[in-house]
Amino acid sequence: MLIAFLILSTALVAANQSVSSAVRAFSKTRDIGVADRLASEIFIEHFDGRGTVIGDQGGRSPEGYTWRISRTRVSGGAVDGRAVRASVSVLNPQGKLVRTYVTYFATFESDQPDGD
Repeated sequence: MLIAFLILSTALVAANQSVSSAVRAFSKTRDIGVADRLASEIFIEHFDGRGTVIGDQGGRSPEGYTWRISRTRVSGGAVDGRAVRASVSVLNPQGKLVRTYVTYFATFESDQPDGD
């Protein structure tokens, strides 16, 4: 009887660890999927229709994920001032960073700062 109890308890511990690991993996996969969709929507929403992203903003999705979009002009080299670096960071509802997405957009002559 003692040997059977030992075997059963060992099996239950292994099963519990497997279920716990599966739940963590599912949660991480869900976070990444939501972050991918959210970042895509944010990049699309924050185009000004000419190819550049305007202003810095942050917000919260209906699912409770927070995001922050940040833009800076690229300086130096052949693209000096003619490109914008845009990054979107997405945090899960617990405040943990899920991912940061970065892309570059071309600016047009009308978007150039004065003096260029």
